Formats: sequence, C-alpha cells, structure tokens
Amino acid sequence: MKNLFVLSENEKKILASLYRLEDYSVGKIAKDTFINRTTLYPILDNLVEKGLVSKVKIEGKTIFQPISTRDFNSWAKRKETEFQESNENLENWIAEQNKSKKVSLVSEIKYFEGFDGVKNLYADTWRENDEKTIRAITDYKNAKDFMKKYFSEEYFPQRIRHGVKVKNIIPESKIGREYLKSAKEFLREMKFVNILNDLNIEINIYDSKVSIVAFDPKNPSGVLIKNQKIAEAMKNIFEYLWKTAR
Repeated sequence: MKNLFVLSENEKKILASLYRLEDYSVGKIAKDTFINRTTLYPILDNLVEKGLVSKVKIEGKTIFQPISTRDFNSWAKRKETEFQESNENLENWIAEQNKSKKVSLVSEIKYFEGFDGVKNLYADTWRENDEKTIRAITDYKNAKDFMKKYFSEEYFPQRIRHGVKVKNIIPESKIGREYLKSAKEFLREMKFVNILNDLNIEINIYDSKVSIVAFDPKNPSGVLIKNQKIAEAMKNIFEYLWKTAR
C-alpha cells in the first residue's frame, strides 16, 4: 500500500525542481534532477496521486505543475490530521480484536537450563504476574535443599516487594510446619496433603502460565508453558486440591 503521507527523497527532489522551473515538461525535469525518464514518470504519477502535482495536456504536450507553496502547507496540515485519525482508527480496531479474541489453544513454551536459567524462570512469577497470585505445588524439603540461599536472599524478597501472594500446597512434613509459622510474613497461605512426597519439583500457576521446575542439583531445569486453557485447567485442579487439603 502506498504511503500518501510521506515523501521520498526523489519525490522531494522533483517537487523542488518543479518549484524552480518555468517549463514543467518531463524533459526539463529530467535534466534538472538527473533522474532518467523511466524512473521519473512513476514518481510524478505518485506525486499526482498524493495531490501535490497536477498533470495537464497543453497542445498535445504533457506538463506537470506543482501546487502552490501556500497550498502545500495546507496539504501538510491536512495529511497530519488524516494520519492521526488513521492511527486512532487503527488503535480502536486493534482494541476490538483483543476484545473478540478467542482463547488460544496454541502454547508458547520456553525451556530453562542450569541454575541461572531456573532463576530467570522464578523471576517471571513476580515480574510478569498481573494477578499478583501464584498457586504453587511444592516439594518443600527438596526445594529447601535445592536453592535455599537464592530463595531466602533474592526470590522471596523480590516477590514480597512486588506484592505477589502465594497459595501453597505442600506435603505434610516438619519443615513445612516450620514454614507455616512465617507464612503471613512471606505473603503465603499454606495447606498440607499426603500425596506429594518426594516429587522433586515445583509447579507454579499464575496468569496464563504454568511453570514446572525440577530440583535436580546436577542439572536443574524448568519449563514455562503460556496457554490460557492449560492455565485455567491447572487452576481448577489446584483449587480442588486446596479445598480438600488441611
């Protein structure tokens, strides 16, 4: 699609030539601009389409005349208004597409390897979390052994600073009971179940995402799945477990 709001360098050169010349024939324009006729004709046609040049025949000879400089200023202001209106219409159209967009079944999947990769995955849970809530299923014993220093010194303070709360389902254990004492301080609700022992993973569900981290000391890794349908299903499963947990 042609851009009627912007002038190319050749269009500016030709327009400047037309303002200088008294003879508006193609031959004179070509000599003045050093643009060959083959290239010149389509550029002149573009300027005609944009309303900056008129094409007339006088005694069988085609000549091109520019609009006056005063009319050019009016043209520029009019095009600026049209451009702003076009942008507004486009923004409104995009907004309507977002409103009518169906929930996608297509997933965006990212993989994270190593301790630094897993740290980046955890950072996403507080950095990209509009709901400010994480539904977590955690093997607490192995999580504590896995990255205790990172959790206590970096992750928990960042999550708390950003006001992201956690609803946490964990296996019944002495360590879990100890963490229960500081749950309020860490913006955490906790419930216990007996079916999640030694999972060696943590599942975090937030917004339209599900992250899974494997607590492997030698090869820590994780996966982030961004899919509204999957996230909704996992949230429903979590809430069912939450209601039945102690």
